[in-house]
Amino acid sequence: MIPVGQIGRAAECYDRYNNALDPLSADAREAKRLFDDLAVGLHTAHAPDVIFLEFRYELVRQCREYLRKNRPG
Repeated sequence: MIPVGQIGRAAECYDRYNNALDPLSADAREAKRLFDDLAVGLHTAHAPDVIFLEFRYELVRQCREYLRKNRPG
């Protein structure tokens, strides 16, 4: 299981690149790079026996759920 704080960090990066008005902007590219780095680190630390693409899919699902529950509103 991935700690909620780390899901929050990943979700912030995911939100910045996935919902960017300009997906080719420097900020969106940096957020994507940070998300990918976090995903690799989390995979290595928490689920090295899981196929990375399956882990990433689950991480994105958890990020979306986190964002849905924690949107300022």
